[in-house]
Amino acid sequence: MFDVIIVGGGAAGFYAAIHIAENSPSSNIAIFERGKTVLGKVKVSGGGRCNVTHAEFDPRQLAANYPRGERELLGPFHQYMTADVFAFFEQRGLREQQSAVTLG
Repeated sequence: MFDVIIVGGGAAGFYAAIHIAENSPSSNIAIFERGKTVLGKVKVSGGGRCNVTHAEFDPRQLAANYPRGERELLGPFHQYMTADVFAFFEQRGLREQQSAVTLG
């Protein structure tokens, strides 16, 4: 019997599982993945690196990039933003490396 079932063994699924385990240590968590391996896409994308967040630190600016969901995303973006993602990894001994991306 599980307290929490997470569907998807990718980066988001593991990120959710970590947060649940830290906030509710007695929870019995299961992660289900339909692919052959968990974190499979993380391993094959990004040339050995993983894109974990964006470089936008202003919640309003970030929400403006999502015209169909701007209003709905503004609240969550004010609660958990780029600096929070960086802090999550730094608390675990991982420092971010920022890279510029040129489109076009």
